[in-house]
Amino acid sequence: MSAVDLRGLECFVAVATAGTVTAGAEALGIGQPAVTRQIQQLERRLRLSLFHREGGRVRLTAAGRELLGPARLALGRVDDVATTARALAAGRLQEVRIVATGTTSDDVLAPWIATWGPDAPQPSVEETGVDELVDALRAGADLAVMPTAPPAGLAVRRVAELPVWACVAPEHPWAGRGVVDLADLSVADLLLLSRSFHARRRLDAALDAAGLAVEPHAVLNSPVVAQALAASGRGVCVLTDDPRFGLVPLPIRDVDGRPVQIRLHVAWEPGHHAEGTLARLATELAQFTRARYRVPALPDEVP
Repeated sequence: MSAVDLRGLECFVAVATAGTVTAGAEALGIGQPAVTRQIQQLERRLRLSLFHREGGRVRLTAAGRELLGPARLALGRVDDVATTARALAAGRLQEVRIVATGTTSDDVLAPWIATWGPDAPQPSVEETGVDELVDALRAGADLAVMPTAPPAGLAVRRVAELPVWACVAPEHPWAGRGVVDLADLSVADLLLLSRSFHARRRLDAALDAAGLAVEPHAVLNSPVVAQALAASGRGVCVLTDDPRFGLVPLPIRDVDGRPVQIRLHVAWEPGHHAEGTLARLATELAQFTRARYRVPALPDEVP
């Protein structure tokens, strides 16, 4: 509907409500001749007579009475669009779409979202593979939480460095250890995730750097199943998920004595209309994650 049509509807509703063209024009803050013209143009376009003219007053025709409700509804929707546009221009965000891997969604985002208040944006979380996160962000997501360094051109906030765990049953001989070395891990019965998981890729990179090779006892596509097998005494599962089934999580130490970790980032498109809100959410996510996992803060800059 063009701007002329909307103006005609405004004039129609104002005159119908006020009862005279003069009063309707005053309510709109425009001249009476302009209101008369707009209504005449609207009647011609619709091929309907909307008013009976009775001296200085007007009375709705049957067609006018039928049109009044839909006209008010249409103008109300236009007002809603204008209100929403003003909110967007002010950087407010009514809904926020977040993409993440399954592990991040379950262990980081869901607990974080549970702390949000009623005035926070309505969140939706979509799970995708680690290799599809950037594409999902560029396809319309507001935020992507990823365990890999985002490409150049995105706005980025570091969240935290989180350990890759070697999880064992309480009865396992390693359960009393505070840490496990890569060399010991390489000869254990390993329950590894497939290489579609970043935790597996991070472990492989650490093993390769150490010149170690492993032959997994099993390769799985489900972190939960991997943990269940470890809990049943089938071996040691390696992942970044929160431990389940009473498993004991052990940090993994590489040959140089450094912890094997992943670095979690949150990224968004620069120039997003709510960039300030997204930056605030990213900071809150980082603070929540560091408190939840008791890990130190990281500088905001990405190297």
